[in-house]
Amino acid sequence: MQGVIRALAAPAAATALVLLTGAGRASDGFTLTDATAKQVADAYWKARPGGPMRMGQWERMIAITAFDLPGQPAAAERDALIAKAKQQKTTESVCQSGTDLAAPEPAQIFEMQGQKCHYQRLTMGGGSFAGQLSCEGEEFGERIDVAVSGSYTPERFAIRLDVDRQPVDRTQRVVMTMQLNGQRTGECAK
Repeated sequence: MQGVIRALAAPAAATALVLLTGAGRASDGFTLTDATAKQVADAYWKARPGGPMRMGQWERMIAITAFDLPGQPAAAERDALIAKAKQQKTTESVCQSGTDLAAPEPAQIFEMQGQKCHYQRLTMGGGSFAGQLSCEGEEFGERIDVAVSGSYTPERFAIRLDVDRQPVDRTQRVVMTMQLNGQRTGECAK
């Protein structure tokens, strides 16, 4: 089960805090329902929802705020795994320079847990986003449902991911909430 925790949190730590570059002026955003990942990507790059974020030193944090193993019976080992998952938190300070950053890019943030994703709905623009998507997992027959919500301004962002990983073996089901936050803390250290 520790491998499951790492498998779910590691991609998030590596990619979820990345905000991709976007050039040009931002629009008011977009709303899609019953859309493929490609349709969402096309709408994102066409709309460029969000103005440029300020360059400089940024503090970025990812934390697992809720974690459950609903397919496993209550036991000391299960409780220890849940407690360990909830302790996972990563904070880093990075210098963002040289380019304007846009709103969080869906493929990098929302789809990090799976592949072949389909969006039941996604609204993005005006400094906020919310949506629901389902993805195929890496294992045969695995499904991952994700609810996303968050906000972004030129100097901060907050992203919440509610993830329900449903493998074929239902005893290995994982339900968790991840919080991704970032804020500009000043000019880059030289």
